Amino acid sequence: MTATRTHALDAALDILRDKGVLAVTHGSVGKATGISRSTLYRHWPEVSGLRNDAFRRAARSSGGAPETNGPLRADLTWTLGFLLTALNETPWGQIAPQVIAAAATDADAREVINDFMSDRIATVEAIFAAAEARGELQPGTPVRPLVEMAIAVPYFRKLIAGLPLDDDWLASHVDLICRLAEKSSQG
Repeated sequence: MTATRTHALDAALDILRDKGVLAVTHGSVGKATGISRSTLYRHWPEVSGLRNDAFRRAARSSGGAPETNGPLRADLTWTLGFLLTALNETPWGQIAPQVIAAAATDADAREVINDFMSDRIATVEAIFAAAEARGELQPGTPVRPLVEMAIAVPYFRKLIAGLPLDDDWLASHVDLICRLAEKSSQG
């Protein structure tokens, strides 16, 4: 990525975080960076492209491969701990509400959200598959609802309810998911 694009995307992220999605314009990014509007238009003819590239930049995962050496509780705690850190401490967590709002009317923003969530779902599914392979879960345990709960509840708690995500809450959340997984596996 060129230095100009990087500089513009960093500024767009700052504007998203501080002022919201509607404040990201070619003019506002140009003012923040000193990059001419014509240069910005060359890179992003539509402001939605600039905004969505900034979303994608913030959404890059830095968690690495999921821990799948067990037990299930430890693997979920490790992986969901990255999610909590992302929601609490990274640009993604700060702009996620803006991305979700944009996704309601912008197909590219919806694609950003879908790609982001597909990666997280695949990670948590891999953890459940490894638990099944280790014999912690019975074959055929319905894991998709558990995966969705593992991922969706932190987003709801942080972004909708405005409640904190901390280590105590994480331990309770993982405990509930593991108890439900064990119960589903037995029934």
